[in-house]
Amino acid sequence: MDPVATFGSEKFTSIQTDKPTASTSLSQAISFLQPTVPAPFPAIRHLFNHLSAHPSDAALLNSIYPSRGIFKTAAANNPCSDQKFTIDLSPRRAARIPPDLAARLNTHGDLDSILRFFSHTVETYVQLILDMLSKIAGAELAPLHSAQNFNFRLCDYTPATAAPESSNGCGAHTDYGTFSIIFQDGQAGLEVEKPDEPGAWVTIPGDATVVLCGWCALILSGDRIQAARHRVRRAPGIRRFSAVLFVAPDLDVVLRPLKGDSDRRSFSKKVMDGWVSVRWFKEVMGKRWRWREGNEDLEDGERDDIAQDEDVEKLVWGPRTLKLSNPKFPF
Repeated sequence: MDPVATFGSEKFTSIQTDKPTASTSLSQAISFLQPTVPAPFPAIRHLFNHLSAHPSDAALLNSIYPSRGIFKTAAANNPCSDQKFTIDLSPRRAARIPPDLAARLNTHGDLDSILRFFSHTVETYVQLILDMLSKIAGAELAPLHSAQNFNFRLCDYTPATAAPESSNGCGAHTDYGTFSIIFQDGQAGLEVEKPDEPGAWVTIPGDATVVLCGWCALILSGDRIQAARHRVRRAPGIRRFSAVLFVAPDLDVVLRPLKGDSDRRSFSKKVMDGWVSVRWFKEVMGKRWRWREGNEDLEDGERDDIAQDEDVEKLVWGPRTLKLSNPKFPF
């Protein structure tokens, strides 16, 4: 029997949804995927170990993307940030890695196998999931993703951070893009908020691979696709890894409902009048998530007690339909 995936009422082959410990109330916001190739977590572990032990290679890797860096370790010194290390790659950044550095990262971390895994994931699932979501949105999403605005993120929820006893691996948030595929190493920690019960969290099995939709999918679909708010909780002394593929529309796409039958009062005037591009939206969201991860300071006058989604919801929703998350529950 072919496994299936469910987003709303649509079912499609190649993905499954029968994880018994996930609440059925999440069925509109999350799908489980049966990967044909497992994520190369031993290679991911070795890559993090090598970069942590060889600062010169870490610095050379970061020089490829000097404005933000690739190997990010703010949690080593910041007890208030998300307590994780990350490696953020994309097809363009990976192509710019110098050959001598790539050779060392292959020897000590098998970087090529990690990049092959992400390439396989893109080729196998991106078009399939976009087709699924298009049926729910009632409009074709694939033409808005022609530039392959993809990012590959590796996460190391290591105990070797500034707050080793903290349970905050990754603060509560909704991803900015169309959808994310999250591969886990078997250790539980990922939690998804119930859409109809803010502040109530469901633990996702540690061996599950999940697809979560983000703000761009919600807006383009006219709120037909739900965006999943999620977080990661750490267990003291446990090292946990994940690999995430982020898929977003092309940067010049205007974010507003694609179908004309959406209730214009549901979204803000700025959204409905076409003032919000993907590029601008990502930058607005990025300031808050980079601060949450400890990689960027807030600007003068910006409040540090506002949850990431609170800013976004004020931008996206009209005043009569504001759906604010609980700002007192940042983690």
